[in-house]
Amino acid sequence: TEYALTRSGRLNNRIYVPEVNAFTCGQLMFFFMLQTAYTGALLHIDTFNQPGVEEGKNATYALLGRAGYEEKAKELNGKKAKTEKYII
Repeated sequence: TEYALTRSGRLNNRIYVPEVNAFTCGQLMFFFMLQTAYTGALLHIDTFNQPGVEEGKNATYALLGRAGYEEKAKELNGKKAKTEKYII
């Protein structure tokens, strides 16, 4: 994959870690979080605003019957059934 990406002129990274442990995993997590924040800033996207995640949480709460989410439960129960037409 690295070869194919490089050959086609696509950006890619190779990351070496001296060993796999909690410290290096933490370093990788920090690296990717920082990379996400910088990429969002360059693309003028707020990477810390996740409306899709919040909507998923609200749907989960409604489906589990959490108090205060009755209207969302009605909305979800009234939605159209999924169609198999476009599944590949």
